[in-house]
Amino acid sequence: MRKFTIITILLTLFSCEPAQQKFNSKHWKYIDGTANHRDVMIQDLMENVLHKGMKYNEVESLLGKPNQGKFHKKINYEIYYEFLNEEHRVLTIYFSKDSTISKYSRVVWKS
Repeated sequence: MRKFTIITILLTLFSCEPAQQKFNSKHWKYIDGTANHRDVMIQDLMENVLHKGMKYNEVESLLGKPNQGKFHKKINYEIYYEFLNEEHRVLTIYFSKDSTISKYSRVVWKS
């Protein structure tokens, strides 16, 4: 019975999503190949840092260069990629004509 309890606890702990963290610009800009470290900051970033009306240059200063080459009223930042489950999460930020944020969203793709 004790082994079952320990195994249950361990499985519960390892199956949980990682705890959310405060947004940290320096840590966000660090590139490690997966960008998975960004996923634990995305909630704070979207709720407390990004806001409508924020200028493109402010966004780039906070988040670094986007994953795409050119600015076309929409930019993407990779926030999570898992090869085995083929799951991909991206932060998409849309800008108005005056280069201010009009909306943003977290998009999840699974294959």
